[in-house]
Amino acid sequence: MIKFGHIEIDMSTRVVRRRDEVLRVGSRAFDILALLASVDGRLVTKNELMDAVWPDTVVEENNIQVHLSALRKALGDERDCIVTVPGRGYRLMQRRVAALSPGSPAPGKAQRKLPAFPTGLVGRDAAIVQVCSALDSAPVLTLTGAGGVGKTTLSVAVAHRIAEEHPEPVCFVELAALTDRQAILASIAQACHVSFDGEFPSIDRLAATLADNPCTLVLDNAEHVIPHVAAIVETLTVGNPALRVLVTSREPLRITKETTIRIGPLDVPAHDATEQEILAQSAVQLFLGRLRALLGKACFDRTETLMAGEICRRLDGIPLAIELAATRVLSFGIEGVCRRLDDRMSILTGGYRTALPRHKTLRATFDWSFALLDPGAQALFRRLAMFGGGFTLEAMCAVACDSGLTIGAAIDGIGELVEKSMVNVSFDGPVATYWMSESTRAYALEQLQTENETQEIASRIARYFASRFEAGVRGTRTNSPQLTKGSSDLRQALDDARAASDLAFSAGDDQTAAVELTSTLTGVLLDCSLIEGS
Repeated sequence: MIKFGHIEIDMSTRVVRRRDEVLRVGSRAFDILALLASVDGRLVTKNELMDAVWPDTVVEENNIQVHLSALRKALGDERDCIVTVPGRGYRLMQRRVAALSPGSPAPGKAQRKLPAFPTGLVGRDAAIVQVCSALDSAPVLTLTGAGGVGKTTLSVAVAHRIAEEHPEPVCFVELAALTDRQAILASIAQACHVSFDGEFPSIDRLAATLADNPCTLVLDNAEHVIPHVAAIVETLTVGNPALRVLVTSREPLRITKETTIRIGPLDVPAHDATEQEILAQSAVQLFLGRLRALLGKACFDRTETLMAGEICRRLDGIPLAIELAATRVLSFGIEGVCRRLDDRMSILTGGYRTALPRHKTLRATFDWSFALLDPGAQALFRRLAMFGGGFTLEAMCAVACDSGLTIGAAIDGIGELVEKSMVNVSFDGPVATYWMSESTRAYALEQLQTENETQEIASRIARYFASRFEAGVRGTRTNSPQLTKGSSDLRQALDDARAASDLAFSAGDDQTAAVELTSTLTGVLLDCSLIEGS
Protein backbone atom coordinates (compact mmCIF):
# COMPACT_ATOMS: atom_id res chain seq x y z
CA MET A 1 0.00 0.00 0.00
CA ILE A 2 1.35 3.43 -1.00
CA LYS A 3 -0.25 6.60 0.44
CA PHE A 4 0.08 10.29 -0.37
CA GLY A 5 -2.31 13.05 0.59
CA HIS A 6 -5.76 11.46 0.69
CA ILE A 7 -4.85 8.89 -1.98
CA GLU A 8 -4.19 5.20 -1.31
CA ILE A 9 -2.72 2.91 -3.99
CA ASP A 10 -3.14 -0.80 -3.36
CA MET A 11 -0.44 -2.36 -5.52
CA SER A 12 -1.65 -5.92 -4.99
CA THR A 13 -5.26 -5.36 -6.07
CA ARG A 14 -4.49 -2.43 -8.42
CA VAL A 15 -7.09 -0.24 -6.74
CA VAL A 16 -6.81 3.53 -6.11
CA ARG A 17 -8.88 5.12 -3.32
CA ARG A 18 -9.47 8.74 -2.26
CA ARG A 19 -10.95 9.12 1.22
CA ASP A 20 -12.27 5.50 0.99
CA GLU A 21 -13.82 6.15 -2.45
CA VAL A 22 -12.60 3.77 -5.17
CA LEU A 23 -11.47 5.79 -8.19
CA ARG A 24 -12.04 4.68 -11.78
CA VAL A 25 -8.48 4.44 -13.10
CA GLY A 26 -7.59 2.63 -16.31
CA SER A 27 -4.90 -0.05 -16.43
CA ARG A 28 -2.29 2.13 -18.19
CA ALA A 29 -3.08 5.10 -15.96
CA PHE A 30 -2.64 2.88 -12.90
CA ASP A 31 0.74 1.68 -14.18
CA ILE A 32 1.85 5.30 -14.60
CA LEU A 33 0.64 6.27 -11.11
CA ALA A 34 2.21 3.17 -9.53
CA LEU A 35 5.59 3.91 -11.08
CA LEU A 36 5.52 7.58 -10.03
CA ALA A 37 4.49 6.63 -6.50
CA SER A 38 7.06 3.85 -6.12
CA VAL A 39 10.17 5.99 -6.69
CA ASP A 40 9.66 8.23 -3.66
CA GLY A 41 9.48 11.58 -5.41
CA ARG A 42 12.24 10.97 -7.94
CA LEU A 43 11.83 12.41 -11.42
CA VAL A 44 10.63 9.77 -13.89
CA THR A 45 11.57 10.44 -17.50
CA LYS A 46 9.19 9.95 -20.41
CA ASN A 47 11.34 7.10 -21.68
CA GLU A 48 11.15 5.35 -18.29
CA LEU A 49 7.37 5.63 -18.32
CA MET A 50 7.07 4.30 -21.85
CA ASP A 51 9.44 1.38 -21.13
CA ALA A 52 7.56 0.45 -17.95
CA VAL A 53 3.98 0.92 -19.14
CA TRP A 54 4.39 -0.24 -22.75
CA PRO A 55 7.30 -2.74 -22.58
CA ASP A 56 8.57 -3.87 -25.98
CA THR A 57 5.82 -1.90 -27.72
CA VAL A 58 6.37 1.13 -29.91
CA VAL A 59 3.85 3.84 -28.96
CA GLU A 60 3.57 7.56 -29.53
CA GLU A 61 4.60 9.90 -26.73
CA ASN A 62 1.11 11.42 -26.67
CA ASN A 63 -0.12 8.14 -25.15
CA ILE A 64 1.44 9.33 -21.89
CA GLN A 65 -0.43 12.64 -22.13
CA VAL A 66 -3.75 10.89 -22.77
CA HIS A 67 -3.45 8.60 -19.75
CA LEU A 68 -2.01 11.32 -17.51
CA SER A 69 -4.95 13.56 -18.36
CA ALA A 70 -7.39 10.79 -17.42
CA LEU A 71 -5.42 10.08 -14.26
CA ARG A 72 -5.40 13.71 -13.13
CA LYS A 73 -9.14 13.92 -13.76
CA ALA A 74 -9.70 10.83 -11.60
CA LEU A 75 -7.54 12.22 -8.77
CA GLY A 76 -9.74 15.32 -8.51
CA ASP A 77 -8.45 17.77 -5.89
CA GLU A 78 -5.23 15.73 -5.62
CA ARG A 79 -4.46 16.20 -9.34
CA ASP A 80 -1.69 18.73 -8.71
CA CYS A 81 0.44 16.11 -6.95
CA ILE A 82 1.61 14.96 -10.42
CA VAL A 83 4.03 17.61 -11.59
CA THR A 84 5.22 17.91 -15.19
CA VAL A 85 8.88 18.91 -15.53
CA PRO A 86 9.04 20.36 -19.08
CA GLY A 87 11.38 18.51 -21.39
CA ARG A 88 12.36 16.00 -18.68
CA GLY A 89 9.49 13.97 -17.28
CA TYR A 90 7.15 13.75 -14.28
CA ARG A 91 7.35 13.69 -10.51
CA LEU A 92 4.87 12.81 -7.78
CA MET A 93 4.89 15.45 -5.04
CA GLN A 94 3.58 15.34 -1.45
CA ARG A 95 4.40 11.67 -1.23
CA ARG A 96 4.46 10.26 2.26
CA VAL A 97 3.87 6.85 3.79
CA ALA A 98 1.20 6.52 6.42
CA ALA A 99 3.22 4.96 9.20
CA LEU A 100 3.83 4.44 12.84
CA SER A 101 6.54 6.06 14.91
CA PRO A 102 10.10 6.11 13.55
CA GLY A 103 11.50 2.64 13.16
CA SER A 104 8.30 0.98 14.33
CA PRO A 105 8.13 -2.75 13.64
CA ALA A 106 5.26 -4.42 11.82
CA PRO A 107 1.94 -4.38 13.61
CA GLY A 108 -0.05 -7.35 14.78
CA LYS A 109 -2.16 -9.78 12.86
CA ALA A 110 -5.32 -7.69 12.84
CA GLN A 111 -3.58 -4.90 10.91
CA ARG A 112 -2.23 -7.08 8.14
CA LYS A 113 -3.65 -6.79 4.63
CA LEU A 114 -3.08 -9.42 1.97
CA PRO A 115 -4.37 -9.74 -1.58
CA ALA A 116 -7.72 -11.51 -1.68
CA PHE A 117 -7.53 -15.28 -1.47
CA PRO A 118 -7.62 -16.66 -5.03
CA THR A 119 -11.03 -17.99 -5.97
CA GLY A 120 -11.36 -21.28 -7.81
CA LEU A 121 -7.87 -22.46 -6.86
CA VAL A 122 -7.47 -25.89 -8.47
CA GLY A 123 -4.80 -28.55 -8.21
CA ARG A 124 -2.50 -26.74 -5.79
CA ASP A 125 -3.37 -28.25 -2.39
CA ALA A 126 -0.20 -30.38 -2.29
CA ALA A 127 1.92 -27.44 -3.45
CA ILE A 128 0.55 -25.20 -0.67
CA VAL A 129 1.48 -27.82 1.92
CA GLN A 130 4.93 -28.27 0.35
CA VAL A 131 5.69 -24.53 0.31
CA CYS A 132 4.47 -23.95 3.87
CA SER A 133 6.55 -26.88 5.09
CA ALA A 134 9.65 -25.65 3.24
CA LEU A 135 9.28 -22.17 4.78
CA ASP A 136 9.50 -23.71 8.24
CA SER A 137 13.16 -24.51 7.62
CA ALA A 138 14.24 -22.28 4.70
CA PRO A 139 15.05 -18.62 5.42
CA VAL A 140 14.55 -17.82 1.72
CA LEU A 141 12.28 -19.83 -0.56
CA THR A 142 11.89 -18.96 -4.24
CA LEU A 143 9.04 -20.30 -6.34
CA THR A 144 10.22 -20.50 -9.95
CA GLY A 145 8.39 -21.49 -13.09
CA ALA A 146 7.20 -20.35 -16.48
CA GLY A 147 5.08 -17.26 -16.94
CA GLY A 148 1.41 -17.92 -16.28
CA VAL A 149 2.01 -21.12 -14.34
CA GLY A 150 0.41 -19.68 -11.20
CA LYS A 151 3.30 -18.65 -8.95
CA THR A 152 1.52 -15.51 -7.72
CA THR A 153 -1.74 -17.36 -7.07
CA LEU A 154 0.13 -19.97 -5.08
CA SER A 155 2.08 -17.38 -3.08
CA VAL A 156 -1.13 -15.57 -2.12
CA ALA A 157 -2.72 -18.84 -1.00
CA VAL A 158 0.40 -19.65 1.04
CA ALA A 159 0.39 -16.17 2.60
CA HIS A 160 -3.20 -16.67 3.76
CA ARG A 161 -2.41 -20.13 5.14
CA ILE A 162 0.55 -18.78 7.14
CA ALA A 163 -1.54 -15.84 8.39
CA GLU A 164 -4.20 -18.23 9.64
CA GLU A 165 -1.81 -20.62 11.34
CA HIS A 166 0.86 -18.31 12.78
CA PRO A 167 0.69 -15.14 14.90
CA GLU A 168 3.54 -13.24 13.24
CA PRO A 169 2.85 -10.72 10.44
CA VAL A 170 2.75 -11.72 6.78
CA CYS A 171 3.77 -8.79 4.55
CA PHE A 172 3.09 -8.94 0.80
CA VAL A 173 4.99 -6.81 -1.74
CA GLU A 174 4.07 -6.69 -5.44
CA LEU A 175 7.25 -5.92 -7.39
CA ALA A 176 5.89 -5.85 -10.96
CA ALA A 177 5.67 -2.05 -11.19
CA LEU A 178 9.00 -1.39 -9.45
CA THR A 179 12.20 -0.78 -11.36
CA ASP A 180 14.95 0.16 -8.92
CA ARG A 181 16.45 -0.70 -5.56
CA GLN A 182 15.14 2.40 -3.79
CA ALA A 183 11.55 1.70 -4.79
CA ILE A 184 11.85 -1.94 -3.65
CA LEU A 185 13.18 -0.91 -0.24
CA ALA A 186 10.41 1.66 0.17
CA SER A 187 7.75 -0.88 -0.74
CA ILE A 188 9.13 -3.44 1.71
CA ALA A 189 9.16 -0.81 4.46
CA GLN A 190 5.57 0.13 3.66
CA ALA A 191 4.40 -3.48 3.59
CA CYS A 192 6.05 -4.09 6.95
CA HIS A 193 4.57 -0.84 8.33
CA VAL A 194 7.99 0.60 9.05
CA SER A 195 8.58 4.36 8.85
CA PHE A 196 11.67 6.52 9.25
CA ASP A 197 9.98 9.94 9.60
CA GLY A 198 10.05 10.73 5.90
CA GLU A 199 13.65 9.62 5.46
CA PHE A 200 14.42 7.07 2.81
CA PRO A 201 14.96 3.65 4.45
CA SER A 202 18.50 2.38 4.02
CA ILE A 203 18.94 -1.38 3.73
CA ASP A 204 20.93 -1.53 6.98
CA ARG A 205 18.33 0.43 8.98
CA LEU A 206 15.51 -1.64 7.55
CA ALA A 207 17.35 -4.88 8.41
CA ALA A 208 18.01 -3.63 11.95
CA THR A 209 14.35 -2.68 12.42
CA LEU A 210 13.08 -6.05 11.22
CA ALA A 211 15.65 -8.01 13.24
CA ASP A 212 14.20 -10.22 15.96
CA ASN A 213 10.64 -9.43 14.85
CA PRO A 214 9.14 -12.68 13.49
CA CYS A 215 7.77 -11.98 10.03
CA THR A 216 7.07 -13.64 6.69
CA LEU A 217 7.85 -11.37 3.76
CA VAL A 218 6.39 -12.28 0.34
CA LEU A 219 8.04 -10.65 -2.69
CA ASP A 220 6.00 -11.33 -5.83
CA ASN A 221 7.20 -11.05 -9.47
CA ALA A 222 10.92 -10.48 -8.91
CA GLU A 223 12.40 -11.59 -12.23
CA HIS A 224 12.85 -8.12 -13.77
CA VAL A 225 14.68 -6.78 -10.69
CA ILE A 226 16.50 -9.97 -9.69
CA PRO A 227 19.91 -8.39 -8.85
CA HIS A 228 18.30 -5.84 -6.51
CA VAL A 229 16.00 -8.37 -4.84
CA ALA A 230 18.84 -10.85 -4.34
CA ALA A 231 21.05 -8.26 -2.63
CA ILE A 232 18.21 -6.93 -0.45
CA VAL A 233 16.98 -10.36 0.64
CA GLU A 234 20.49 -11.54 1.46
CA THR A 235 21.10 -8.46 3.62
CA LEU A 236 17.73 -8.66 5.40
CA THR A 237 18.15 -12.33 6.31
CA VAL A 238 21.74 -12.15 7.58
CA GLY A 239 21.61 -12.47 11.34
CA ASN A 240 17.81 -12.41 11.40
CA PRO A 241 16.56 -15.96 12.08
CA ALA A 242 13.04 -14.62 12.72
CA LEU A 243 12.55 -13.49 9.11
CA ARG A 244 11.25 -15.81 6.39
CA VAL A 245 11.16 -14.61 2.77
CA LEU A 246 9.02 -16.14 0.01
CA VAL A 247 9.87 -14.94 -3.50
CA THR A 248 8.15 -15.65 -6.81
CA SER A 249 10.27 -15.31 -9.94
CA ARG A 250 10.84 -16.91 -13.30
CA GLU A 251 14.42 -17.58 -12.20
CA PRO A 252 16.18 -18.14 -8.84
CA LEU A 253 17.86 -15.39 -6.81
CA ARG A 254 21.06 -17.46 -6.57
CA ILE A 255 21.99 -16.48 -3.02
CA THR A 256 23.45 -18.70 -0.33
CA LYS A 257 20.39 -19.18 1.88
CA GLU A 258 17.98 -19.82 -0.96
CA THR A 259 15.89 -22.94 -1.49
CA THR A 260 13.95 -23.21 -4.74
CA ILE A 261 10.75 -25.02 -5.66
CA ARG A 262 9.84 -25.19 -9.32
CA ILE A 263 6.11 -24.79 -9.88
CA GLY A 264 4.95 -26.99 -12.72
CA PRO A 265 1.79 -26.81 -14.81
CA LEU A 266 -1.48 -28.46 -13.89
CA ASP A 267 -2.09 -32.11 -14.78
CA VAL A 268 -3.34 -32.75 -18.31
CA PRO A 269 -4.92 -35.91 -19.76
CA ALA A 270 -3.10 -38.33 -22.03
CA HIS A 271 -4.04 -38.47 -25.71
CA ASP A 272 -5.95 -41.72 -25.20
CA ALA A 273 -7.54 -40.81 -21.85
CA THR A 274 -11.12 -41.84 -21.14
CA GLU A 275 -13.81 -39.30 -20.33
CA GLN A 276 -13.49 -40.00 -16.62
CA GLU A 277 -9.70 -39.75 -16.75
CA ILE A 278 -10.00 -36.41 -18.52
CA LEU A 279 -12.35 -35.05 -15.86
CA ALA A 280 -9.92 -36.13 -13.11
CA GLN A 281 -7.11 -33.85 -14.38
CA SER A 282 -6.64 -30.52 -12.59
CA ALA A 283 -6.15 -28.54 -15.82
CA VAL A 284 -9.51 -29.72 -17.13
CA GLN A 285 -11.15 -29.02 -13.77
CA LEU A 286 -9.87 -25.43 -13.96
CA PHE A 287 -11.07 -25.00 -17.55
CA LEU A 288 -14.53 -26.43 -16.95
CA GLY A 289 -14.84 -24.55 -13.65
CA ARG A 290 -14.19 -21.26 -15.45
CA LEU A 291 -16.73 -22.21 -18.13
CA ARG A 292 -19.37 -22.93 -15.49
CA ALA A 293 -18.81 -19.48 -14.03
CA LEU A 294 -18.84 -17.77 -17.45
CA LEU A 295 -21.66 -19.71 -19.09
CA GLY A 296 -23.77 -20.71 -16.10
CA LYS A 297 -23.61 -24.25 -17.47
CA ALA A 298 -23.46 -27.11 -14.98
CA CYS A 299 -22.74 -30.12 -17.23
CA PHE A 300 -20.76 -30.84 -20.39
CA ASP A 301 -21.33 -33.71 -22.80
CA ARG A 302 -18.73 -36.23 -23.89
CA THR A 303 -17.69 -34.33 -27.02
CA GLU A 304 -17.19 -31.13 -25.05
CA THR A 305 -15.21 -32.99 -22.38
CA LEU A 306 -12.90 -34.55 -24.99
CA MET A 307 -12.32 -31.13 -26.57
CA ALA A 308 -11.65 -29.62 -23.13
CA GLY A 309 -8.99 -32.28 -22.59
CA GLU A 310 -7.41 -31.51 -25.97
CA ILE A 311 -7.36 -27.76 -25.25
CA CYS A 312 -5.73 -28.22 -21.84
CA ARG A 313 -3.17 -30.67 -23.23
CA ARG A 314 -2.22 -28.36 -26.10
CA LEU A 315 -1.94 -25.44 -23.67
CA ASP A 316 0.52 -27.51 -21.62
CA GLY A 317 -1.54 -27.23 -18.42
CA ILE A 318 -0.57 -23.54 -17.98
CA PRO A 319 -3.32 -21.98 -15.80
CA LEU A 320 -3.15 -18.52 -17.41
CA ALA A 321 -3.48 -19.93 -20.93
CA ILE A 322 -6.35 -22.17 -19.81
CA GLU A 323 -8.22 -19.26 -18.23
CA LEU A 324 -7.72 -17.13 -21.34
CA ALA A 325 -9.01 -20.01 -23.49
CA ALA A 326 -12.08 -20.30 -21.28
CA THR A 327 -12.95 -16.62 -21.86
CA ARG A 328 -12.75 -17.13 -25.63
CA VAL A 329 -15.33 -19.91 -25.47
CA LEU A 330 -17.88 -17.11 -25.09
CA SER A 331 -17.00 -15.98 -28.63
CA PHE A 332 -15.98 -19.19 -30.42
CA GLY A 333 -17.41 -22.10 -28.43
CA ILE A 334 -15.29 -25.00 -27.16
CA GLU A 335 -14.91 -26.49 -30.65
CA GLY A 336 -13.96 -23.09 -32.10
CA VAL A 337 -11.25 -22.50 -29.49
CA CYS A 338 -9.86 -25.99 -29.99
CA ARG A 339 -9.72 -25.46 -33.76
CA ARG A 340 -8.01 -22.09 -33.48
CA LEU A 341 -5.17 -23.07 -31.12
CA ASP A 342 -2.68 -23.00 -33.99
CA ASP A 343 -3.13 -19.23 -33.76
CA ARG A 344 -3.16 -19.15 -29.97
CA MET A 345 -1.16 -15.93 -29.65
CA SER A 346 -3.95 -14.06 -31.40
CA ILE A 347 -6.99 -15.64 -29.75
CA LEU A 348 -5.77 -16.04 -26.16
CA THR A 349 -6.57 -12.52 -25.01
CA GLY A 350 -9.13 -10.92 -22.76
CA GLY A 351 -7.74 -11.57 -19.29
CA TYR A 352 -9.18 -10.09 -16.11
CA ARG A 353 -9.39 -6.27 -16.15
CA THR A 354 -7.62 -6.15 -12.78
CA ALA A 355 -4.76 -8.40 -13.91
CA LEU A 356 -1.24 -7.18 -14.53
CA PRO A 357 -0.80 -6.09 -18.17
CA ARG A 358 1.40 -9.09 -18.95
CA HIS A 359 -1.32 -11.46 -17.69
CA LYS A 360 -4.04 -10.17 -20.00
CA THR A 361 -2.85 -11.98 -23.12
CA LEU A 362 -0.67 -15.02 -23.73
CA ARG A 363 1.60 -13.02 -26.03
CA ALA A 364 2.15 -10.35 -23.35
CA THR A 365 3.25 -13.04 -20.90
CA PHE A 366 5.89 -14.28 -23.33
CA ASP A 367 6.87 -10.72 -24.30
CA TRP A 368 7.71 -10.05 -20.65
CA SER A 369 9.95 -13.14 -20.41
CA PHE A 370 11.57 -12.59 -23.82
CA ALA A 371 12.48 -8.99 -22.99
CA LEU A 372 14.45 -10.18 -19.93
CA LEU A 373 16.81 -12.30 -22.07
CA ASP A 374 20.13 -11.02 -23.33
CA PRO A 375 20.48 -10.76 -27.16
CA GLY A 376 22.35 -14.08 -27.49
CA ALA A 377 19.69 -15.98 -25.53
CA GLN A 378 16.96 -14.28 -27.58
CA ALA A 379 18.59 -15.46 -30.82
CA LEU A 380 18.98 -19.00 -29.48
CA PHE A 381 15.40 -19.06 -28.18
CA ARG A 382 13.79 -18.21 -31.51
CA ARG A 383 16.03 -20.63 -33.46
CA LEU A 384 15.13 -23.52 -31.16
CA ALA A 385 11.52 -23.16 -32.33
CA MET A 386 12.43 -25.44 -35.24
CA PHE A 387 12.58 -28.42 -32.88
CA GLY A 388 9.10 -29.86 -32.40
CA GLY A 389 10.26 -32.35 -29.77
CA GLY A 390 13.33 -32.94 -27.65
CA PHE A 391 16.79 -31.93 -28.81
CA THR A 392 20.34 -32.43 -27.59
CA LEU A 393 23.17 -29.97 -27.13
CA GLU A 394 24.73 -31.34 -30.33
CA ALA A 395 21.54 -30.72 -32.31
CA MET A 396 21.13 -27.26 -30.80
CA CYS A 397 24.64 -26.20 -31.83
CA ALA A 398 24.26 -27.66 -35.34
CA VAL A 399 21.06 -25.73 -36.00
CA ALA A 400 21.41 -22.50 -33.99
CA CYS A 401 25.10 -21.60 -34.09
CA ASP A 402 26.82 -19.43 -36.68
CA SER A 403 29.25 -16.54 -36.78
CA GLY A 404 26.78 -14.39 -34.85
CA LEU A 405 26.02 -17.02 -32.19
CA THR A 406 29.04 -19.02 -31.15
CA ILE A 407 28.90 -22.42 -29.47
CA GLY A 408 30.04 -20.83 -26.21
CA ALA A 409 27.27 -18.24 -26.40
CA ALA A 410 24.73 -20.97 -27.18
CA ILE A 411 25.81 -23.01 -24.15
CA ASP A 412 25.44 -19.92 -21.96
CA GLY A 413 22.13 -19.17 -23.63
CA ILE A 414 20.57 -22.59 -23.05
CA GLY A 415 21.52 -22.30 -19.38
CA GLU A 416 19.77 -18.93 -19.21
CA LEU A 417 16.67 -20.25 -20.98
CA VAL A 418 16.39 -23.21 -18.62
CA GLU A 419 16.98 -21.02 -15.56
CA LYS A 420 14.32 -18.55 -16.71
CA SER A 421 11.79 -21.34 -17.31
CA MET A 422 11.58 -20.87 -21.09
CA VAL A 423 13.09 -24.24 -22.01
CA ASN A 424 12.62 -27.54 -20.16
CA VAL A 425 15.36 -30.11 -19.55
CA SER A 426 15.49 -33.75 -18.49
CA PHE A 427 18.41 -36.14 -18.08
CA ASP A 428 18.92 -39.69 -19.27
CA GLY A 429 22.09 -40.48 -17.38
CA PRO A 430 24.63 -37.80 -18.35
CA VAL A 431 22.75 -36.77 -21.51
CA ALA A 432 20.51 -33.71 -21.33
CA THR A 433 17.42 -33.47 -23.51
CA TYR A 434 15.78 -30.08 -23.96
CA TRP A 435 12.33 -29.16 -25.22
CA MET A 436 9.84 -26.30 -25.42
CA SER A 437 6.20 -26.43 -24.48
CA GLU A 438 3.81 -26.06 -27.41
CA SER A 439 2.82 -22.52 -26.45
CA THR A 440 6.42 -21.41 -25.93
CA ARG A 441 7.37 -22.84 -29.31
CA ALA A 442 4.49 -21.00 -30.99
CA TYR A 443 5.81 -17.72 -29.59
CA ALA A 444 9.40 -18.56 -30.57
CA LEU A 445 8.27 -19.27 -34.15
CA GLU A 446 6.71 -15.82 -34.27
CA GLN A 447 10.01 -14.30 -33.18
CA LEU A 448 11.88 -16.33 -35.81
CA GLN A 449 9.56 -15.04 -38.53
CA THR A 450 9.85 -11.47 -37.24
CA GLU A 451 13.65 -11.67 -37.61
CA ASN A 452 13.33 -13.19 -41.13
CA GLU A 453 15.40 -16.22 -40.10
CA THR A 454 12.85 -18.93 -40.93
CA GLN A 455 14.37 -19.94 -44.26
CA GLU A 456 17.95 -20.09 -42.98
CA ILE A 457 17.14 -22.09 -39.83
CA ALA A 458 14.75 -24.40 -41.73
CA SER A 459 17.58 -25.20 -44.14
CA ARG A 460 19.97 -25.87 -41.28
CA ILE A 461 17.63 -28.22 -39.45
CA ALA A 462 16.82 -30.02 -42.70
CA ARG A 463 20.53 -30.63 -43.32
CA TYR A 464 21.02 -31.66 -39.68
CA PHE A 465 18.32 -34.32 -39.88
CA ALA A 466 19.52 -35.52 -43.27
CA SER A 467 23.03 -36.08 -41.89
CA ARG A 468 21.66 -37.66 -38.72
CA PHE A 469 19.53 -40.16 -40.62
CA GLU A 470 22.46 -41.04 -42.85
CA ALA A 471 24.68 -41.67 -39.82
CA GLY A 472 22.17 -43.12 -37.35
CA VAL A 473 20.11 -45.51 -39.41
CA ARG A 474 23.01 -46.86 -41.47
CA GLY A 475 25.10 -47.62 -38.40
CA THR A 476 27.77 -44.95 -38.76
CA ARG A 477 29.31 -43.83 -35.47
CA THR A 478 27.54 -40.77 -34.08
CA ASN A 479 27.03 -39.02 -30.76
CA SER A 480 23.26 -38.95 -31.35
CA PRO A 481 20.94 -41.70 -30.04
CA GLN A 482 20.68 -44.64 -32.42
CA LEU A 483 17.63 -44.39 -34.67
CA THR A 484 16.34 -47.94 -34.74
CA LYS A 485 13.03 -49.16 -36.12
CA GLY A 486 10.20 -48.57 -33.66
CA SER A 487 12.26 -46.42 -31.28
CA SER A 488 10.72 -43.28 -29.80
CA ASP A 489 13.84 -41.39 -30.91
CA LEU A 490 13.19 -42.37 -34.52
CA ARG A 491 9.49 -41.46 -34.33
CA GLN A 492 10.25 -38.03 -32.87
CA ALA A 493 13.10 -37.44 -35.31
CA LEU A 494 10.80 -38.32 -38.21
CA ASP A 495 8.11 -35.95 -36.91
CA ASP A 496 10.65 -33.14 -36.53
CA ALA A 497 12.16 -33.90 -39.94
CA ARG A 498 8.76 -33.77 -41.64
CA ALA A 499 8.06 -30.42 -39.95
CA ALA A 500 11.50 -29.17 -40.98
CA SER A 501 10.87 -30.28 -44.56
CA ASP A 502 7.53 -28.43 -44.64
CA LEU A 503 9.17 -25.28 -43.27
CA ALA A 504 12.09 -25.55 -45.64
CA PHE A 505 9.75 -25.89 -48.65
CA SER A 506 7.58 -22.97 -47.54
CA ALA A 507 10.29 -20.64 -46.22
CA GLY A 508 11.67 -19.33 -49.52
CA ASP A 509 13.06 -19.97 -52.99
CA ASP A 510 16.09 -22.04 -51.95
CA GLN A 511 14.62 -25.52 -51.51
CA THR A 512 17.81 -27.53 -51.93
CA ALA A 513 17.89 -28.56 -48.29
CA ALA A 514 14.21 -29.55 -48.35
CA VAL A 515 14.73 -31.78 -51.40
CA GLU A 516 17.82 -33.31 -49.80
CA LEU A 517 15.95 -34.04 -46.57
CA THR A 518 12.91 -35.46 -48.37
CA SER A 519 15.11 -37.82 -50.36
CA THR A 520 16.88 -38.98 -47.22
CA LEU A 521 13.56 -39.37 -45.40
CA THR A 522 12.28 -41.65 -48.13
CA GLY A 523 15.35 -43.83 -47.77
CA VAL A 524 14.94 -43.98 -44.00
CA LEU A 525 11.28 -44.95 -44.25
CA LEU A 526 12.14 -47.70 -46.73
CA ASP A 527 15.01 -49.01 -44.59
CA CYS A 528 12.77 -49.15 -41.52
CA SER A 529 9.94 -50.82 -43.49
CA LEU A 530 7.67 -47.86 -42.69
CA ILE A 531 6.76 -47.58 -46.39
CA GLU A 532 7.08 -50.09 -49.22
CA GLY A 533 8.85 -49.55 -52.51
CA SER A 534 7.52 -50.76 -55.84
